[in-house]
Amino acid sequence: MSIKEKAPTEAIKLIEEAISYARQRKDRRTEGEAYVLLGNIYEDISQEELALQRYQQALPMIRQNKKNLDAKASLQERIGRIYLNQGDLKAAEASFKICIEDSYEKTLTLRCEEGLADVKLLRKDANASVEQLDAIASKYPLDSLNTALNEARRAQVYIQQNEFDKANEAFGNSINSLPQSKEVSKEDFKTFQKTKDDLLSIQTNTTQEKVDIRSNIASNTKFNFSIDAQVAENLKIAEIYEAENDLVEAEKFIVVSKSLITPSTNSAVAADVYKKSSEINQRQGKVNAALDDLELYITAKEQSINKLEVDLKEQVEIVKGQQQIDLNSKDYDLDEKENELMQSQLQTQKIIIGLLSLVLVGSLVFFYFLYKNVKEKRKANQKLFLKSLRTQMNPHFIFNALNSVNNFIAKNDEKAANKFLSDFSRLMRKVLDYSQKDFIAFEEEMELNELYLKLEHFRFRDKFDYKFKNNAHQHGYSMEVPPMLIQPFIENAVWHGLRYKEGKGNLEVSINEDNGFLKIIITDDGIGREKSKALKTSNQKKYKSTGLDNIAKRIALINELYKKNYEIKVSDVDGNAENTGTLVEILIPVE
Repeated sequence: MSIKEKAPTEAIKLIEEAISYARQRKDRRTEGEAYVLLGNIYEDISQEELALQRYQQALPMIRQNKKNLDAKASLQERIGRIYLNQGDLKAAEASFKICIEDSYEKTLTLRCEEGLADVKLLRKDANASVEQLDAIASKYPLDSLNTALNEARRAQVYIQQNEFDKANEAFGNSINSLPQSKEVSKEDFKTFQKTKDDLLSIQTNTTQEKVDIRSNIASNTKFNFSIDAQVAENLKIAEIYEAENDLVEAEKFIVVSKSLITPSTNSAVAADVYKKSSEINQRQGKVNAALDDLELYITAKEQSINKLEVDLKEQVEIVKGQQQIDLNSKDYDLDEKENELMQSQLQTQKIIIGLLSLVLVGSLVFFYFLYKNVKEKRKANQKLFLKSLRTQMNPHFIFNALNSVNNFIAKNDEKAANKFLSDFSRLMRKVLDYSQKDFIAFEEEMELNELYLKLEHFRFRDKFDYKFKNNAHQHGYSMEVPPMLIQPFIENAVWHGLRYKEGKGNLEVSINEDNGFLKIIITDDGIGREKSKALKTSNQKKYKSTGLDNIAKRIALINELYKKNYEIKVSDVDGNAENTGTLVEILIPVE
């Protein structure tokens, strides 16, 4: 594995040094190659827009290298593939045509011809696609891999022409033509996957046909097929059988997926498998197995979130490295301008003053755009941090809820366990779905909190009663709010106020409209904040809950990024009473 794949941030530092060295030596060819490597790194982390910028930056420098003409053609092929992935078919076609004109290497020319075929396929121009594929077959001696790719693309044409039998036959020929020993590249594998997806989109396919299409790739030993992809494909097959209510067959493929999972398996893929396994076990009445899978799902999902945070941090570091390269490049340009000014000292005072004026204006423009760029980067970093905060949920509710389910099972109260598990699964789906969004409908936020409060009351129904009043009828259904804004305060009221109260308490959540704001009031008659702190054990005091801290940070970021004016106030209901209670007011602007 190269350094650009294993440690991209370190690779960027080396590239920065190479660019600086090449600029000092005025070596445009080396500088261009460095920008190509930088583009490769961005492609590896799926930042195609940044990769495209670097390739275009390198293109005029590579063009000066007359000794290696294929370097220019290869770069045009890369640019064409990015445009193709972005759906800019006109730009992709132009790049592939330039590649064909500049290339002196048959393999590279063939790849660009295949790129033109992909452009015509995406335009759904069946006749033009067939002509291009026939031209490829007649002009180039195709090896077994290229023959397989040609047949896969023909299958896509047949699908566009509604000739599904021919499409299936062509796809089968494609798979059979694959070489046993040659590794299939990531880009070529996309062609087979695209054909497979097109075949699966046909509404007339039977269940067995859908399974066969997926199995054709998943079980084919000729593909360099990753374990993650095999797990995902078997999961998709299980979902096909589940859709037909054939849970027995669905479970077989879930078992296959689970057997392939190893510690190196992508945690997001593993989480999907455990989630589906839990759902199928639940539908079959296997409560204990469903709970086991649910615990594995929660663990895998947490690992996936942690991995996402690490990846985001790495991408931020990579972007910072890119920014430093740009700054160095601009500094170098400024130095060049200063040298030019020094060499022009013998010119007239008027010319000198004019040049200095131009430099001053250029500097002002430079610093303006530099400030704007830094501000945009800061805003992007804030959004990344806000996204990481959204994905966090206080884990003690999840595990306490699972303990409640285990308690029901221990008491042989299977009905209560199933009911609680069903509502709990629905709540978790909402939490995980909403954690990916900046804002959700206010009505969805209310549904989530009502469901959460219902579950808490189900567990502690001997400790408190509750009321949920929604009087916001004018704006409440048309607004959008940050997800999981209210839940931590309800959780605090139950766990730190009402749970320790002697006797049964009351909790009320009300939503009203007040002077251009939605006012959400959460009131409890529990023991209050001060007494709750006094009751904490030494271990609890060492543990710092992040729920309310995250809410405060989220509100501050949302107010700054989206120019909002959210307010949160927390106070005692009655400071003189034995049980002071707690009052939380959340103000959300309507406009």
